[in-house]
Amino acid sequence: MREGHQTWNESLFKDHYNKYYKVLVIYALKMVGDETVAEDVVQEVFINMLKLRCSFDEELQLRSYLYTGVRNKALDYQKHVNVKQNYVSKVREDPYGYHLNSNGEEDFFSEEIYRRLFELVDNLPERQREVFVKLMEGKKLKEIAEEMNVSFETVRTQKLRGLNTLRKQMNNEMLFLLLMLIR
Repeated sequence: MREGHQTWNESLFKDHYNKYYKVLVIYALKMVGDETVAEDVVQEVFINMLKLRCSFDEELQLRSYLYTGVRNKALDYQKHVNVKQNYVSKVREDPYGYHLNSNGEEDFFSEEIYRRLFELVDNLPERQREVFVKLMEGKKLKEIAEEMNVSFETVRTQKLRGLNTLRKQMNNEMLFLLLMLIR
């Protein structure tokens, strides 16, 4: 794979999209079991390819990039689903540990909790705050390192420092919500 403006070809990108989109959705569907989610997964891979302006010397490289990207995004989705399912199981096991409203939703996911969470993140030192905002947007540590033009270890360290700071200021519900947001 090559990255750069000189090798980028928008017409070729559109051809790749038209050629692979449907088959990649079917591939993703086998992993995630939901057509809408499968379409979202494939769209994310193509959006990433578009953002990076990727071009490939060989068709095999392109297919490898696309299928690996779809597989990884589908696995990320499955991890997220598993976290949610584990949480629901915990609520069912100990319903008194959680406050459910009349719709069966937890009260701690209310607007006030989100406001407080974002307020605490906003008060982090600049680098830590920048890392957390990007994590909450769904970005991976490697992606953040590239965007911030720093090493992976720097981003990882900033994340850990931020988590340590936030842990001291948050209750368990807020911490759980934060961990779900930054996966």
